[in-house]
Amino acid sequence: MTPASFKDQFDKALPVADRTILTIAEVPERMDELLKLFELAMLRGFDNQARLTEIHLPMGRFPFIDSKFWHVPVEDCGNAQVLRFFFEAADAPAYHLKSA
Repeated sequence: MTPASFKDQFDKALPVADRTILTIAEVPERMDELLKLFELAMLRGFDNQARLTEIHLPMGRFPFIDSKFWHVPVEDCGNAQVLRFFFEAADAPAYHLKSA
């Protein structure tokens, strides 16, 4: 996923609710691309008063990722093999937007 398409998906997802899950079905192959998406997610959430609260990704593909990205917990997505960003502004039901 390119930074521009991430921004498009983020902008579509975030106004939906105070708690949003953005799922990226095509996880970047390279660590630098993955870290760029992490950074974009954190900054876009900050800009929109919806902090990034959790990240899920295939840990087997990125064994050197720590359990946190700055202050954000990073967990294994298991067999799903997707990248998920969890954003939260207040207690509310989660909404799910799937990206290809």
